[in-house]
Amino acid sequence: MRKREIKTTLLYVVLILITFLSISPLIWIFLTAFKIRREIFAIPPVWIPKLPTLNNFISIFTGGFSRTPFIYNSIIISLSTTLLAMVIATMAAYGFAKFRVPRSKDIEFWILSTRMMPPIAVVIPLFLLFRNVGLLDTKRGLIMVYIAFNLPFAIWMMSIFFRQLPREIEEAAVIDGCSTFSLLRYISLPLVAPGLAVVAIFTFYFTWNELLFALILTGRVAKTFPVSISEFRGVVNIRWGPMAASSIVHIAPVIVITFLLQKYIIAGLTLGAIKK
Repeated sequence: MRKREIKTTLLYVVLILITFLSISPLIWIFLTAFKIRREIFAIPPVWIPKLPTLNNFISIFTGGFSRTPFIYNSIIISLSTTLLAMVIATMAAYGFAKFRVPRSKDIEFWILSTRMMPPIAVVIPLFLLFRNVGLLDTKRGLIMVYIAFNLPFAIWMMSIFFRQLPREIEEAAVIDGCSTFSLLRYISLPLVAPGLAVVAIFTFYFTWNELLFALILTGRVAKTFPVSISEFRGVVNIRWGPMAASSIVHIAPVIVITFLLQKYIIAGLTLGAIKK
C-alpha cells in the first residue's frame, strides 16, 4: 500500500511538472503582453509586471501598427472556409456512407492521403498558378486553398459519423416518404450534429492558425492575422510587447470557442468511437 501511494505521488509530481512546462510559454506571453519595454528586457527576468500597461494591446488596434484589417481578413476567410468546406464535405461524406460507390474505400483513402502531403510541397506551384490567374493576394484564392486542404479530413470524419447512424431510422423515414435530401436534412444531420460541430471547429482552427499559405500567397490586401504577427520582428529589433499582445488576441477566440463548445466536442469525438 505504501509503494502504491509513493508511485501515485510521484506520478502527480511528474504530471504537474509536465503541465507547468507546457503552459509556461503561454504564461510568459500573457505576462509579457502587459509589460513595459524596460521590464521585457530586464535582467534578471521580471515575471510579474510591476507597472502593468495596456499600451501593447492598444497599439495593435490603433496607430500605424494596427492589426485590425488583418483580424477582419482572418475572420472572413476562416468563417467562409468553414462554411463552404462543411457544405461540400457533408454531401460528399453522405454519398460515400449511404450509397453504393464502386471502390469507395479506396477513393476515401486517396482523398485522405492528399492531406498527408506537406503544404510546402505545393505552395510554390500554387503561387505560380495564382499569379497566372490573378488570385494572388485575394481572399477568394486563399479560401479555395484552405477548402482544398480541409476537405480530406472533413470528408473522412463526416463519413465515419454518417456510418454510425442506425440504418433502421433511415429505412423508417424512407417508408414514410422521405426523399434523399429530406432524409439528409431532417434525419441524418440532426443526429450527427455533434460530429458536424467537431469537424467545423477543427476546420476553423486550421484556417485561423495557418501561416504558410497566407505568407506566400498574400501581400497587403488579403494578409491574415498570423502573418501580421510575424512582422513584429524587424531588422534591428523585435517588438516583443505588441507581438505578445497580438498572440493573446489570436489565441483568445480558440480558447473561448473550445470552452463554450466543449460539450459538443466531447460528444462529437465519442460519436464515431464505436466500431460496428
